Amino acid sequence: MIKLIDRYLIKSFLMPLIYCLLAFAILFIAYDMSDRLKDFFDHQIPPIIVAKYYLYRVPIILSLTIPFAVLLSLLYCLGNASRNNEITAMRTSGIALFRIIRPYLIMGFLLYFITFALSEVFVPKARRLAAEIVETPSSIQAALKKSGTSDAIVFLNTQDYRLWYIRKLNPENNSVENIKITEFTRSGKKRAKRTIEAKRAEYVEDFGWWFYDVVTIRFYPDGMPYPARKAKKKSFTSYDETPKDIMSARLGSPEMMDIIDVFRVMNHINGNSDYYKKLKMNAVRRFAAPAACFVFVLLAAPFGIFHTRAGMIKGVIISILLCLSYYLIESLFVNIGDKGFIHPLLAAWLPVVFFSGIGFFLLHKMR
Repeated sequence: MIKLIDRYLIKSFLMPLIYCLLAFAILFIAYDMSDRLKDFFDHQIPPIIVAKYYLYRVPIILSLTIPFAVLLSLLYCLGNASRNNEITAMRTSGIALFRIIRPYLIMGFLLYFITFALSEVFVPKARRLAAEIVETPSSIQAALKKSGTSDAIVFLNTQDYRLWYIRKLNPENNSVENIKITEFTRSGKKRAKRTIEAKRAEYVEDFGWWFYDVVTIRFYPDGMPYPARKAKKKSFTSYDETPKDIMSARLGSPEMMDIIDVFRVMNHINGNSDYYKKLKMNAVRRFAAPAACFVFVLLAAPFGIFHTRAGMIKGVIISILLCLSYYLIESLFVNIGDKGFIHPLLAAWLPVVFFSGIGFFLLHKMR
């Protein structure tokens, strides 16, 4: 059962949090619209498409701004409570400092899971949908793409040394059209050992692939081809790539994939490649990045509660600088983790642990 004091503290925190998130969303959209408005008019993009684009951007904006909104909201509500002597009254009545901030720590943990769910469930899809309207940051392309169509897909399976080129893929019925697969040798100098071309292919769960109107060409070690073999229908049960695996190749950057897509792509690329290291770092960071919600509670609480001692403006500036330092160091460690210099778990979680320690130290010192 939530006590009266907890309800009061949480309520005083939630309203500024909502206002901050709304303000951030409006500012981001206004800035982006001022940058793209000319392109929208030049390309005669219908207002409904523009509205859909910014609707897709909302989850992306929220996932990025929730931690900083937590910081500003907590500074405001604690500073207001301290200025009205509410914190002094609580402590005089015997309520410990950590008991006062406990509701905010719980909210930090809750917002961690909300931010993580938002980033995994909504953000990747929102990025892909927004990219269909505006594919690059600087220009607008193909605002009215037809649904159900897809561009040519190139998928490289470096574990089995197969290169897939697909002209069209329909994930709804697990079929592809105009497909070409090139198989490479596993040892020595990589060379093509076989190509398979088909007008159509379909994937059958727990069986493999059926290819139709197939042309198979094998190659001698010197690169000269054997005579082509044709078949109306041929099975390839050893091919374990699924349409979902291949669809992952068209997602582009890891930011447009959910965590399942990231792991799926990792299963089909070389573990020693730079791209694999980047994906591994990205996967681990997805679990660590929302922890900023909890870290910022620890960094904001000391300066919000004791702002009358150090000065409100000074406390706000120091806490904001600490949070900006957190993002700077986090970015540094992520880049180091991308290169494989340190383990991704350390690269992702060390900034969280370090700045959480700073927050606990400041709270203990000011207790």
